[in-house]
Amino acid sequence: MDVDGVLTDGKLHFTDDGREFKTFDVQDGHSIGMAQRGGLIIGFISGRPSKATTQRAADLKVKIVLQKPTNKMDMVEKVKRAHGLTNDEIAFIGDDLVDLPVLRRVGLAVAVPNAVDEAKDVAHYVTRRRGGDGAVREVIEMILKTQGSWKKVVAKYMVLFFAAWTFTSPHLFADSGTPPPKDPGKKQADTAMGYIEKFEVPQRDDDGNLKWKLFGERATIRPDGMMDIQNARAVFYASNTVDMVFSTPSCLLDRANNHATTDDHVRIDRQNMLLTGVGGEWNGNTSSMVIRSNVVVIISNVPQALGEQPRQQP
Repeated sequence: MDVDGVLTDGKLHFTDDGREFKTFDVQDGHSIGMAQRGGLIIGFISGRPSKATTQRAADLKVKIVLQKPTNKMDMVEKVKRAHGLTNDEIAFIGDDLVDLPVLRRVGLAVAVPNAVDEAKDVAHYVTRRRGGDGAVREVIEMILKTQGSWKKVVAKYMVLFFAAWTFTSPHLFADSGTPPPKDPGKKQADTAMGYIEKFEVPQRDDDGNLKWKLFGERATIRPDGMMDIQNARAVFYASNTVDMVFSTPSCLLDRANNHATTDDHVRIDRQNMLLTGVGGEWNGNTSSMVIRSNVVVIISNVPQALGEQPRQQP
């Protein structure tokens, strides 16, 4: 990818003593690390040598850094020979006329909205985000999802995230301790990347109000990023007050897609109504919850605390 105008907004900044500095986007940087974990080869190709670019590449562990005032296609040819690549296996993000020789030849040519018209005319894709403001993140996420690598990359991130919680938040995982004995009939090592126990995960809106809390006895994190949760309990809030409680002995949570399913018994408590059944599905994108079969509805005229057994009527 190009640097000025793609990784940055294209502006050059200088201090009073003539030293140059550039501004890079944090999400772009994070996505570059994710891309490398997903098996992509990342390179910076610029016609303008800069210490700031060299430092940014070092920070992100990007090893291909070519900065020369020459034909960029010559630099791309050098990368192709070094890594045994063809034009069709290369994606390039550019913004200016000097990028045209590369954009015309690579398998995926991408331009940013702030690019010159000539670059956008030959591009296969023009990003929604501007250079220096998430354009690189947009392209990398698109490529990883197209290749089917996105969930794998996110899964690895989630394992590290929950591991950090385990060691830095003992009040959430006070009972983690020694793992329980493994069932010799199950090949857990082949299907799990980690686990957490006795956890509580809150979610808040932009104003800091509680949206929901997820509780569980144990969550096994699978290589595909899915989580098998035992004794799951989700508490949903409205105006920081408990509005509904969902519970089930087991469920499968897909955090990447904001979705959860279970084939087990389910229970939903809401105000004076109790619903039970077998099998359920929660879709966080549509804020919907479905009980699949054996549905029983109990409505009580007596108010009760959510999660309690319904009181018997006299």
